[in-house]
Amino acid sequence: MDAKTQKYDRQLRLWGNNGQAALESAHILLVNASAVGCEILKNMVLPGIGQFTVVDAGQVTLDDIGSNFFLDAESLGKSRAERAYELLGELNDDVQGHWASKDILSILAEEPNYLSKFSVVIVSNVSQATARKLAYLCSKDTTFVWVKTVGLVGQVRIAIPEHVIVESHPDNVADLRIDSPFLELASYATSFNFDTEDTMEFGHIPYVAILLKYMEEWKQTHGGKIPSTYAEKNQLKANIRAGMRSPDDENFDEAINSVLRSCQATVVPSSIKELFKDEKCENLTTDSSTFWIILRAVRDFVEDSGKSSGFLPLSGTIPDMKAQTDSYVTLQSIYKGKAKQDVEDVTKNVNSILERLGRAAESITSQEIESFCKFSAFLKVICYRSLEDEYQHPKTKQIASWLADPESVFPYYVILRASDAFFEQEGRYPGEGPSDGTVWEEEDVPKLHSLVAGLLQSWGLERDAVPRDLTYEICRYGNGAIHNIASFMGGVVSQEIIKLITHQYIPMDNTFVFDGARSVSAVFSL
Repeated sequence: MDAKTQKYDRQLRLWGNNGQAALESAHILLVNASAVGCEILKNMVLPGIGQFTVVDAGQVTLDDIGSNFFLDAESLGKSRAERAYELLGELNDDVQGHWASKDILSILAEEPNYLSKFSVVIVSNVSQATARKLAYLCSKDTTFVWVKTVGLVGQVRIAIPEHVIVESHPDNVADLRIDSPFLELASYATSFNFDTEDTMEFGHIPYVAILLKYMEEWKQTHGGKIPSTYAEKNQLKANIRAGMRSPDDENFDEAINSVLRSCQATVVPSSIKELFKDEKCENLTTDSSTFWIILRAVRDFVEDSGKSSGFLPLSGTIPDMKAQTDSYVTLQSIYKGKAKQDVEDVTKNVNSILERLGRAAESITSQEIESFCKFSAFLKVICYRSLEDEYQHPKTKQIASWLADPESVFPYYVILRASDAFFEQEGRYPGEGPSDGTVWEEEDVPKLHSLVAGLLQSWGLERDAVPRDLTYEICRYGNGAIHNIASFMGGVVSQEIIKLITHQYIPMDNTFVFDGARSVSAVFSL
């Protein structure tokens, strides 16, 4: 094992070499080195992102030192961007860091396409107006993440027009085709002697062969159909059980336990059929992404029934089972051989499409096609709503439903929206700034509650749908950051960013709200 593999061993087991390569090619921008922003970057630097850049025009204050673990006493009065870059950079020599002690809007005025060089743009402690502008500039192809923490409350909003997932890491990718065995598999099943007198041989017949035998017998007496009702499935179990010679025949037990899953007809999932109908799959262009090109190739493969029998490419993965080594390896080779043939057929389709589009055949690698075929039944596309859609066209019915739940954390979303409006009016957040201890209570609380009521009314909801005591709490926090909340939110957000960068696992859609006082959280698709 080389040094790099040793260093990243645990995470490589999670997202593999492809995922690690995606991380190492990523460049992340953090706007404002807040406590939560630095926590996010820490969790990205440690697993080895390629580069990060910190943009922050401010200097380190006592408040920063008190809430941000990555800023020490020596940082006081120095550039917040530079100190965050220096201290975060010490965590991993493999990662390249950059910093700019400037306001992000000033940078954009000088370099309008500045954000396009980054894989992910993370903004924290920015006004609503700035966040909306940055989200708009990221809207074409850059992932935008807006995170905020106020006292014991945390919130994150993710926006990206389209996110495609190939390796969603389902619990089980095995596709045994018991109901519709291909030729080599059917021949394998008939190679076993179920009348053998050898107890060892009988007890090590792979359960796949047992299922194929009894499923075929069932189909012969039921017009070629597999069991569909609960009673029929139980009858198939009874048939298999009757073939047992001893309670110690674990292979038969494995077959019986797999009956319900094996009696599900092999079909193209409805979610994949919908993707096949998508305009991006129908109308490929020279700008089409790898995902849509391979998906079209898979669709063409499925439609060629002579090669696919109308099914998706075989995954080629089989579970462990009680069997002799030679028979298990043979079964494994049969599934892998069929999967390899399916990949070759899809690859031919991919190359044909690339040729039609005037693109080089090697522009899509064999590894990409193989992985796509293996997980083709679990593909997913998430189309995030833009921040502008959220603000201009609110989902009022869903909002009313979320607010109707007395245990919901959604009221904090409403209050944080109203806090942004408060900032636009006052130039500060509720409860923020010098106070004799009563100003915020006498002035900010009613003002914030009025803004909350106005927001609710604009959605056609009751003005008192959000409890007043929650607005009091937000004012009491004074826009202060608490490190343990920042740390928790940093873990949540970095996990989602890794999903987005690697295109593995399924990320949240699209807003996460955390109530640290109750340790309750929820995701809302706004």
